[in-house]
Amino acid sequence: MMNRKSGAELQAKLESVDAAIATHQLSSEPVTRAHAIIEAIGKDNKALLERELAEQRLPDLEELGRIQLRGTASLWKLHRERNKVVKKIEKLTK
Repeated sequence: MMNRKSGAELQAKLESVDAAIATHQLSSEPVTRAHAIIEAIGKDNKALLERELAEQRLPDLEELGRIQLRGTASLWKLHRERNKVVKKIEKLTK
């Protein structure tokens, strides 16, 4: 007997994975704000970056590096799971 999930079960799984991605540490508001500042200022002026991040009480460059190291694998797994679920939903709707 095949063990296939229904469309509703797959949709619930997709919503669950999307929620996990949205609440992941790398998707957090302070981290995304810090990355926006880095993008705006550029990576070359580390002193200005550190000062701006500190003024806005955001993670400094060292902490951002730690967060990146700790969170990349788990975020990658979540996106991989999401892609699998999306493919299953697409197969079901064809």
